[in-house]
Amino acid sequence: MHIIKRLASLTKQLRVKFDDTTLCTQYAWWLLQAVTHKSEAELLVQLSELTQAQEDQLYDWVQRIVIDDKPLQYILGSVPFGEVDIAVKPPVLIPRPETEEWCMWLIHKLIFLHNKNLTIIEPCTGSGCMAVALGHALPFATIYATDISLEALALTRENAAHNNVDNIICLESDLFAHIPVGCKADLILANPPYISESAFGALDASVARWEDYRALEAADNGLAVIKRIIMQAPLYLKPNQEMALHSIPQLIIEIGHDQAVAVVALMKAAHYTAIQLHKDLEGKDRVVSGRVIDVAATIP
Repeated sequence: MHIIKRLASLTKQLRVKFDDTTLCTQYAWWLLQAVTHKSEAELLVQLSELTQAQEDQLYDWVQRIVIDDKPLQYILGSVPFGEVDIAVKPPVLIPRPETEEWCMWLIHKLIFLHNKNLTIIEPCTGSGCMAVALGHALPFATIYATDISLEALALTRENAAHNNVDNIICLESDLFAHIPVGCKADLILANPPYISESAFGALDASVARWEDYRALEAADNGLAVIKRIIMQAPLYLKPNQEMALHSIPQLIIEIGHDQAVAVVALMKAAHYTAIQLHKDLEGKDRVVSGRVIDVAATIP
């Protein structure tokens, strides 16, 4: 079967699971690239048929997606995240495009600092996608990546090694509990669990069945872990004059699209300053950031 016909056939099979034809076509291309180890351009000029082994592999992958609800990312085994390649394995949380979006925004700000010898803490690191992306872009920074999941930390270490990033310290820790005594960070960023218990029950099976609920669900309408980060973060932050002058926040937290009002109120109550709400490319509230130590205000 010619590659274009095979693409159309795969797309049709995936439509059983997904309503979005464009998404199905993209997934079909990724599956074909994975099974042939060729780029889209190479596939378009390929004259030979797929081998029977490749056809069998495609059939197996489609069955896993359609019948077993297995996420495509777990099947492919990795996802691009900015300038790095991140391995993904169940049940560790799969990096989302909206997380990549704001992480790249942050990196773009940090790489222009004169002093890049930063200390960064990332609780709830998961696959380590943000820690590895930051470590790759800022080789002189020291990054503490914490998680309560040993599987997540093992994957973070694997991703750091795969991308030749050696400035990440992985710690089994409930948020900041095992951060070294006296450690103060220039920046804390987190993508914590923020889905409410009721919303978790409505998640697609590809998420609920495969990804670690501890990385997704939080009590108190999804705000329990966010509250703890907001309250504890000031104990681990230090002044950074250059970051303040460039309006780079000290604390950045990804949130659910309907949590902005609540999280902004929590940060105000905890006396953060320069609080900002950032939307993602779909126009949804996605990140809340702020400062604890307003160095800029003290500069003559």
